[in-house]
Amino acid sequence: MPAAPLQPVTLTCNTDLRFIDLIQVVGSELLKHMNFSHEDGERLWLAIQEGIGNAMRHGNKLDKRKTIQVTFTPLPQRLEIRIHDTGQGVDLDSLPNPNLSENLLKPCGRGVYFMKQVMDSVVMETTGEGSTLLLVKQRRHSEMMAESSL
Repeated sequence: MPAAPLQPVTLTCNTDLRFIDLIQVVGSELLKHMNFSHEDGERLWLAIQEGIGNAMRHGNKLDKRKTIQVTFTPLPQRLEIRIHDTGQGVDLDSLPNPNLSENLLKPCGRGVYFMKQVMDSVVMETTGEGSTLLLVKQRRHSEMMAESSL
């Protein structure tokens, strides 16, 4: 009998960087259940962590009264992660390239670039109620085959 499909998991927490570790426990376990390799899981988690940190720092301005919401949606072909904050969002395509010589020594500005290197899709959706960063990672055939054999 095949395993039941994994359901979306949503976590809501105050804007406090300490909650990233709690979210990581859930996210890491989900990546294992989806049969991502340890190496891919580590890279994925770093990209997700960067997105959560940006939501807290830039979206919610580290205001502990505001919340963020992280939703992991496991699908047969891909994993979707939505990170929602109360900020106005940013045009991801307008961010400076951190590899250009004038940006190499800047202390920040590499997070979105890294997310785009790891994920298959990185999109910012904005509404009057805040912004949502959508991260998508397609699953490889071997990951899907390992799951179907469970």
